[in-house]
Amino acid sequence: MAPGNFGPALQLDVGVLGVCLGQAWGVRCRGLVSGVDATQPDEERMLVVDSHAVVWAQQDACAILTLNRPDSLNSLTAEVRRELLEGLNRANQDPLIRVVAIRAVGRTFCVGQDLKELQHFYAENGYRIGALVNREYIPIVRALRHLSKPTVAIVEGAAIGGGMALALACDFRIVSAKARLVPAFVNVGLAPDTGTTFLLARSIGYARALSLCLLGQPLPADDLVRMGLAESVAHGAEEVQAQFDQLLQQLVHGPTRAYAEIRRLFDESSHLSFEAVLRQEAEVQDQLSQTQDHRVAIEAFLAKQTPEFSGH
Repeated sequence: MAPGNFGPALQLDVGVLGVCLGQAWGVRCRGLVSGVDATQPDEERMLVVDSHAVVWAQQDACAILTLNRPDSLNSLTAEVRRELLEGLNRANQDPLIRVVAIRAVGRTFCVGQDLKELQHFYAENGYRIGALVNREYIPIVRALRHLSKPTVAIVEGAAIGGGMALALACDFRIVSAKARLVPAFVNVGLAPDTGTTFLLARSIGYARALSLCLLGQPLPADDLVRMGLAESVAHGAEEVQAQFDQLLQQLVHGPTRAYAEIRRLFDESSHLSFEAVLRQEAEVQDQLSQTQDHRVAIEAFLAKQTPEFSGH
């Protein structure tokens, strides 16, 4: 939850999970983000007619949660944290939602903890921040990792501290040329939190993750692609939107229950033995083989047709 800071800025990996959930990204599905004009320059794009700190938009089976505090670089205030968690819980409980995406208005994805708010917290509670992390940050990243549907982060600027944790906790990251992940915690004398050490080490390897966090160094867009954290760099808002649309089109029409089990297998495999993983995979296959989506896929394959998944 590191305060916003622009200082110098697994192997089971999250990139592998993204490949398993969606190798090919399908065809385009326009207009999934209500209120965002993707034709405007990056620095001018603004969300219209909504004063919420986190805006919920929905089309078809997509829930898009948009961080909407561009004037403060989408810092994680108490209001943002509360609305983001509410949005994630709402999406998880809605059976019609099959994909969840997080994006942001303005030139920055998220700079982490709001410094002014942190000063007030310290004045009222003393310099003990652990309770705040446990109460308001951990539930957000836990909700992201435990969602029963795939998640996408659209990162078009800096994702710093807690903002970096949000991006890492998602299954997919779509990044613009201006995107960068910055583990800036050390620049304000703190250590990474909100799952950053776990997620980053599993994504890019222990040694590289440790070095980045000790030095507070940023990962620019090209490095995110090279390390498998993103598929490619999108140049300009239209290309970001096109990549987003293509990925969502495949995911919203995919086998949602299989996605959920794939995510769970990857998350749990890190602390299980090989033999335990084998047993768990067999149990998952037994469950999924009883789903409607599996039966539809088998019938479509035999008929040389494309399956139409319902998510059941």
